[in-house]
Amino acid sequence: MPIYEYQCQQCGTHFELIRAYSQADSPAQCPRCTSIETKRKLSKVNAFSNGKSLTDSGPSCGSCSGGSCSTCGS
Repeated sequence: MPIYEYQCQQCGTHFELIRAYSQADSPAQCPRCTSIETKRKLSKVNAFSNGKSLTDSGPSCGSCSGGSCSTCGS
């Protein structure tokens, strides 16, 4: 099952939950204040193939998120 990141709208706590895909957007209870006013956050990932990062565009490029970039050539 995937790990989802959430942020509590009441106290600002960031937390993670392991949940089924079908539960990703279901209410998640904050472990700090027990509020269910939480939002799922967009998680960042880094994929590797043959020892090379597929999502890292290198230290000189901050304008793209990987894939095809005319600035750094990645």
